[in-house]
Amino acid sequence: MSPLLFNGMLNASDEQRIRTVIAEVLDELDAYLVDLRIRTDKVQVFVDRDPHITIEDCARINRSLVRRLDEAFSFTSRYALEVSSPGLDQPLRVLRQFRKNIGRSVDVVLYSGEKKRGVLLYVDEDKVILEETIREKKQNIVRQTELPFVNIKSTLVVINF
Repeated sequence: MSPLLFNGMLNASDEQRIRTVIAEVLDELDAYLVDLRIRTDKVQVFVDRDPHITIEDCARINRSLVRRLDEAFSFTSRYALEVSSPGLDQPLRVLRQFRKNIGRSVDVVLYSGEKKRGVLLYVDEDKVILEETIREKKQNIVRQTELPFVNIKSTLVVINF
C-alpha cells in the first residue's frame, strides 16, 4: 500500500480526473482498468493486461500512479492506494477481459435469473456467443447461444484444477 493524500470527499469531477490519470498511466504500460473503488480511506485500482498481469506490473503501475496523482491533486488527508489484478473469483467487467477469455468455460447469469455455462466462442461490443452442451434425452447436444450484453448480469470464468 502506498499513502495517498486527498482533500476531503471526492465529487464526480474528482473521480473522473482520477480515472483520466489512471487511464494515462495504464496506456503507457499497455494495461487496462477493470474496476475502480474509492472508499473513505482507500483507492483500489483493479487492472489487467494481455496475456496476463504480474505482481511486478502492479508494483510499477502503483509507483507511477502515486507520482501522477500527487502531481494532479492537492492532497490533505491520507489514503491507501492498492493496485491489483481483479482476481479469478471476480466477474468479467470490460470487453478486453471477455476477449482475453475466448476459448475458456464461463458461467453467465442473466438478469432474468437464468444461468448458462459454456465455452466463450465470440465477443463483440454487443454480445457474446457461448457453446453450450445440453443434456437432452440421454444425449449431449451442443449448441451456440447468442447473449446480448444488456441481458447479462455477470460472467465468471470457470476455474478447473
